[in-house]
Amino acid sequence: MKSVDTPLLLLARQLGTALRAERKRLGLAQAEVARHANVGRQKLIQVEQGKPGVALAAYAATMDALGLVPEVTPAKIRVAEYPQLKRLTWNRPGADTVAERDALALYERHWDLVDVDHMTTHERSLLQRLMDKYGQGILHV
Repeated sequence: MKSVDTPLLLLARQLGTALRAERKRLGLAQAEVARHANVGRQKLIQVEQGKPGVALAAYAATMDALGLVPEVTPAKIRVAEYPQLKRLTWNRPGADTVAERDALALYERHWDLVDVDHMTTHERSLLQRLMDKYGQGILHV
């Protein structure tokens, strides 16, 4: 049976992939980055693979060795992928993305404009995920 990746596993994998890409972009060898990060090469490999059991300090040390600083940004949703959400953002010209919390707020505030009968399965899944994550499973309309 294939295991399902949790959001935390996906996040660790994305971070590892981004760190590996930056190392390669800089033309640095794993051994060099590991030395500057004060971690073993094997630990750096685990970081780049996004292994969830790796201590956060190893990720932070790798970022520092690559000259990166963490930036925390809200999770975004591509508006064009969700027809009903796109309708709700008509007054935001050029807004290709919207923060997840803002998307849920838009659905809730303007629920009377949502055509539920024409909502795609993809969009219904998004709405359910947003409700579960930010609304304690409830759509406040």
